[in-house]
Amino acid sequence: MTSSFIKDHSLAIASSLMPCTVRTYKDNGPYFPATVMKYQAARLRDLCSHVRIAMEDGEDTIAVWHDDHCTGLWRNEPDAEPDADGQWHRGPDCYVFHRPGGPNAGLFNGIARQLA
Repeated sequence: MTSSFIKDHSLAIASSLMPCTVRTYKDNGPYFPATVMKYQAARLRDLCSHVRIAMEDGEDTIAVWHDDHCTGLWRNEPDAEPDADGQWHRGPDCYVFHRPGGPNAGLFNGIARQLA
């Protein structure tokens, strides 16, 4: 992810919503509980920093909250890629941005409830 991509989307969801909270979710498999983290962001620079670090860490979901309202989120949706033996493996990270009124409102609401 480029920093301009993160900054453009962060500006769209946090233009007048400062301060806000960045919440991340990481599924750690069947043997360990999921990790949910919360970070406070008082400035746009803090918001961009938390989102960039979460993307670099490979978090499954990154959401921006203002009070008790989720204003937007990124979901890691990598494609599966075959190898030479015909086995399928997870591809590189690919974050997709979702908004509350977007085309996948049901998916957005389900993910937001997971992080609430």
